[in-house]
Amino acid sequence: MERTKFEDKVRGVIFGHAIGDAMGLGTEFLSKEMVCQYYPSGLHNLDQIRRDNHRIRWEQGDWTDDTDQMLCILDSLLQQGQLDIVDIAARIFRWAYDGGMGIGLTVEQVVFSDDFLTSPHAVSERVWLQSGKRGAANGGVMRTSVLGIWEHASIEAVIRNAEDVCRITHFDPRCVASCVIICMAIRSLINDENFQNPSADTLVSELIETADRYDPRVRDYVIKGSQPLVTNLELDEPESIGYTLKAMAAGIWALLHPRSYQEGILEVIHQGGDADTNAAVAGSVLGAKFGFSGIPQKWVEGLRYRSELETRVDRLLTMI
Repeated sequence: MERTKFEDKVRGVIFGHAIGDAMGLGTEFLSKEMVCQYYPSGLHNLDQIRRDNHRIRWEQGDWTDDTDQMLCILDSLLQQGQLDIVDIAARIFRWAYDGGMGIGLTVEQVVFSDDFLTSPHAVSERVWLQSGKRGAANGGVMRTSVLGIWEHASIEAVIRNAEDVCRITHFDPRCVASCVIICMAIRSLINDENFQNPSADTLVSELIETADRYDPRVRDYVIKGSQPLVTNLELDEPESIGYTLKAMAAGIWALLHPRSYQEGILEVIHQGGDADTNAAVAGSVLGAKFGFSGIPQKWVEGLRYRSELETRVDRLLTMI
């Protein structure tokens, strides 16, 4: 049966996220120079990913913690039929407790703190305050894509949901802004609103206005993401590869500049750095823009848990 454009875009978000994550694993934590050494002819397929001491922990074609945590959100929505912060927190905790391969330091610190399972927002805020309000890692934005789909008819609901789920583990306003901006972009793309063929100047102004509601530091990364070259984001800079605003900016760049899903993903992963997260965020936006039909079939077929993902997306489409 032929899919509608909306169905194609929703499927594109979820698969685009997972495939970006899986492809990005191949260059995660590498500098751009090391990417060239690892892949002299470039990384173009999942079966090319080099099996070094870091990457060998995952099977060929597998995704990482970015998609694992996105599925904690999606599975909760599918079972509960509504956004349930405590249920999502419990799923993230169980995933972390069962091994949580690739888990970030912020998520690990928050989920294993006392009272997390009953008061995740309070615990998340406490951990953030204890960090001196410096903790702004990308673990919130890397999993947020599905919240651009859920309750997509209401921009207010999408914003509220993105805020609430981000704060389960990441309380910093830069993290919250990152999630909101990416979810707003995805929502508008699947609804065929102004993000589909945007005027760049108008779009950047709208995103800056949103950014300024959360933290003044977000603005600069909206502007950086709006520029044509993803290289200006310095995604492999060693001291800030896991910064939430860099991942967000990669998503904004993906919204505005690539001419295809494949072009966008390849450009992002060849920058190195926290490539699985950057490509998961960019991939979800690219999937919303170009649809599932725009994702290379060889990448879909190479995804290890393709059938499980298809089942979830079918259920999601039935519910929404």
